[in-house]
Amino acid sequence: MLRMRFLSGATLVAIVLSVAGCTSEPSRQSASVGEVKIGVLAPTSGASRAAGIQAQHGAELAAALVNGEAGPTPLLGTGGRTGEGGATFRIVRADTRGNPDAGAAAATKLVEQDKVVGLVGAFDTEVTEAASQRTERLRVPFVNGDSSADGLTERGTDWFFRTGPTDRMFGEAFYSFLGRVAGGGRRVAVLFSNDQRGNVLAGLTEELAAEGGFSMPTGSKVSFNGKDDPVAKVQQVRASQPDAVFVIASKPADATALTKAFGLARYAPKGIFTFGPGFLAADAYGAAGADAEGLFAAAAWSREIAGRNQAAKQVMDLYEQEFGQPMTQVAAGSFTAVLVLAEAVNRAGSADPQRIRAALLNMDVPGRELIMPWSGVRFDTAHQNSAAAGVVEQRLNGQFRVVFPDELQKDAKEAAVWPLSDLRRGGT
Repeated sequence: MLRMRFLSGATLVAIVLSVAGCTSEPSRQSASVGEVKIGVLAPTSGASRAAGIQAQHGAELAAALVNGEAGPTPLLGTGGRTGEGGATFRIVRADTRGNPDAGAAAATKLVEQDKVVGLVGAFDTEVTEAASQRTERLRVPFVNGDSSADGLTERGTDWFFRTGPTDRMFGEAFYSFLGRVAGGGRRVAVLFSNDQRGNVLAGLTEELAAEGGFSMPTGSKVSFNGKDDPVAKVQQVRASQPDAVFVIASKPADATALTKAFGLARYAPKGIFTFGPGFLAADAYGAAGADAEGLFAAAAWSREIAGRNQAAKQVMDLYEQEFGQPMTQVAAGSFTAVLVLAEAVNRAGSADPQRIRAALLNMDVPGRELIMPWSGVRFDTAHQNSAAAGVVEQRLNGQFRVVFPDELQKDAKEAAVWPLSDLRRGGT
């Protein structure tokens, strides 16, 4: 349990989802709910360890806020929750080790031994797929907030739900921005990690290019693995003379290596768009140092946007106070997934999985009650949140700044720096 610093009642009234609000008229079953366990699957060891820890922290903060542990007043000012019919939520953690078999086994243990009412997390696509196949058989809700692979919500599952944007949503945001930026150009290239995730994202990038009227010249699709010389691969991309390059990495080490390779090759295309889970690690950009300057990223959560909203800023600040590090997209995604699942439990007024699933199917939360830059949470027939969206940010002076869509920019005068050579005078 977190040792939360107390926030004022006014602050908590403003914070995110109506998790407790739905119990203002408790169902007759709600008094019997008591303590409810939510399982969190996260890779807290292995290559994605940093992201896994962020996911756990986001989940823990969400549960603490729902339980009123951050102050004397519960969320949205509904009156005392514990002992008055509302559930008290407890996070049960499990390390997936970034391994599908380990993730599936952990999901089984969480359901059968720990008796969780639902799961969130998983992060890695293959692990999320394996774990959610297991929960499908166990008939327990799985709310994912940190895996964007389109295929996860294209399987026709009954118990899997995703709150965040899909890869296609992110890709469409990239191309929409590229199509609008002055002098953006129409020639694109892809430099991608040669693994399952990287190949899928490279294929999607190529597909979206065709849909948007962009071209990919011969030799513009270049794969990379850990044994390759990343600078040589960047030079291969350079030979195709693209206007913009999509850099796709599944692992943090690949993300850093490929980013730094552009600097070592003294090559600056008009724009570099970073894509894939390898860039979600907290230190992926920082580890690249000056070579990360000017890069573009698509995000489900924006620190800049969150900082403009009092409620979201309070959540972000509290996270940083508690865990000693900035809130990240992974943490925000896990935070939101836990709140959505908790919302469903309270709407169901029961720990019964079928009732919770029904509540998820009928979920309709407005965007103003989220810390995410979305229009809300509404699951479509595939159980994908159709109201989710991605924003495009550019890293400038070590910080990310929103550059698309226009209405979410802090200042319309602060347009994206384009071309990249304006920042990197040494390369062309």
